[in-house]
Amino acid sequence: MSSAQFYNVTVVCEGPTASGTLVRVVLAARQAVTADTALVFLRQQARRIADGLDPGPGGGWAPRGTLAPVWSPDPDVPTVLRLWYHTPQAQRAARERLHAGAEFALDADDFSGRYTLRAQPVPVPPYRRPPYRPQPAYILPRHAQPPARSRRRRHRKPRWIDRFRIRLPFRLPFRLRWPVREWHASR
Repeated sequence: MSSAQFYNVTVVCEGPTASGTLVRVVLAARQAVTADTALVFLRQQARRIADGLDPGPGGGWAPRGTLAPVWSPDPDVPTVLRLWYHTPQAQRAARERLHAGAEFALDADDFSGRYTLRAQPVPVPPYRRPPYRPQPAYILPRHAQPPARSRRRRHRKPRWIDRFRIRLPFRLPFRLRWPVREWHASR
């Protein structure tokens, strides 16, 4: 097995509906080539979800003074995601975990549901060259082929050949390159 790998990155939300059934929704999914690109994608998604669930009071969509931060003893999803997003030690630990070949998952839940950010390394099988099998050549029918240029040079009859008109008593077994005119008595 080859040591090359890529990463399946998914962001999933699970939560109850009004009828009480548990629904699972994939918010984002991607395949990353390196662990660093997988972590960049997870960071972008963490920030997007945190800003979508709990917009900051300085947002431009609400008038100033409308929203105010509220303290809660229980951590909610946006707080956990922002804490992971802004902590360099947490980012370093996730990078080391992915470079070691282990799966990284960040779970954040509260009363509204559970959000899971996950990156899974997937090994790539080694490339095997398929056996060589010559394919038959496909030849277009003559009416579909583009017109070809002739490689033969056009030979023109030199002018001095008209002085030597000869009538042969027999027919030649081959064709001459220049047309030979027969001598007529009328000339």
